[in-house]
Amino acid sequence: MTIATVLAALLPVIPQPTQWTPSGGECDLANARVTVSVSPSSNLGEEGYLMSIGAGEVNIVAGGTVGRIWAAQTLAQLKASGAKVQCGEMRDVPKYRTRGLVMDVGRMYHSMGFMRDLALTMSYYKLNTLHVHLSDNEIVKASQAKTADWSKKYAAFRLECETCPELTAKDGSWTKKEFRDFMKWCRTIGVTVVPEIDVPAHSLAFTRVRPDFASREYGADHLDLDKTDEIIAWLKPIFAEYMTGPDPVFAGPYVHVGTDEYNKKEAEKFRRFTDLMLKMVAEFGYKPCAWGALTHATGETPVIAGKDITMDIWHNPYYQPEAALKAGYTIVSVPDGLVYIVPFANYYYDYLNCKALYDGWEPRNVAGYTVPDEYMGQLAGGKFALWNDLMGKKPDGSRYTEADNWDRLHPAMQTLSQKMWTGARADEPWDAFASIADAKAEPAGVKSRHSRKLAAPAR
Repeated sequence: MTIATVLAALLPVIPQPTQWTPSGGECDLANARVTVSVSPSSNLGEEGYLMSIGAGEVNIVAGGTVGRIWAAQTLAQLKASGAKVQCGEMRDVPKYRTRGLVMDVGRMYHSMGFMRDLALTMSYYKLNTLHVHLSDNEIVKASQAKTADWSKKYAAFRLECETCPELTAKDGSWTKKEFRDFMKWCRTIGVTVVPEIDVPAHSLAFTRVRPDFASREYGADHLDLDKTDEIIAWLKPIFAEYMTGPDPVFAGPYVHVGTDEYNKKEAEKFRRFTDLMLKMVAEFGYKPCAWGALTHATGETPVIAGKDITMDIWHNPYYQPEAALKAGYTIVSVPDGLVYIVPFANYYYDYLNCKALYDGWEPRNVAGYTVPDEYMGQLAGGKFALWNDLMGKKPDGSRYTEADNWDRLHPAMQTLSQKMWTGARADEPWDAFASIADAKAEPAGVKSRHSRKLAAPAR
């Protein structure tokens, strides 16, 4: 079967719909009558929709508000591809309920304009989760932690903070109103923002303000877990500033507390700290999220578990997915060896190997572990991540920009939106998908700031 033959059977949209049955004939979308209704249905869920394309009309029935948004994006892509489209019936329901991106702004500031363009493009491709990594610092090797001059290492916390004003980064931050408005606006386009404040490692921004909380053993980017009670008491009002009041800054259901990459020698203390952080978020009325680390931190100290707590499984030795599932957590698949972008670094990926991901991965495959059928209800879905480990600096010392990051994010958004929406599809080979992706127009209002490098070589 030729690519042309396959393309003729596909629609010029990303992701391809779950089911598409052409009926013959064409519809002139420019003049077609479009009707839309919302009818809650267990068959469609909140995100699913039915679309019937006839000669002169398009009828849409969405299962919920978000399904209506996704139907509108499909229609927008169809219109962008040309005035006429095949007639037929479409049933479109995502396989995975979490389809997202982790964006590290802690190590490199990004403008709110960039973030809004990013969310618009995610919505265009039906990616529904934007995990914003709000705080972090320059990486220092563990072997150098005790002798490092931490005063010269980069660290940033990207939100305005009235509780502790000196915490807010001086080289770029967002006001609370900006971030609250951003989170609310994202909801209107089907995107849920998950804010992350990362502790007890990656915490140099905090110990700059409270040097007495810095670990002498593991470096100033680690909070001293011998002082856990004091640290939690200090952190709680900071978190409360964003999570309480009649109009909270964190205007969504989830809050991420980081909790990863602490030395395993401190497993019991780390487990207690993690437990207290997850409970604190839950007490504020949010659903807690964390980076999975409880295999790395094996111990006896109990850590609160349950389906309303999400563990991002990023590196299986840190938390084996089977152990997280058996503990009762909801998990999200973020395998670092497959879906981590670190621009201009010599590790992970500069550009994701989109062809390899398209041909061989979906969230159910968590770095070689396949989630069994009985646990699929606990697998929310997947995310990919862009980490600014180099803090906006290329190896030659020059700066890289938001546009450089966009160039890396865009092909990944296109490819992984398909893998997270439908999973593996033998009837949609890579070459056909890439031809559709190369031809896709931008969503309205978003500047073209990428080169669509869909087939970057594997590193």
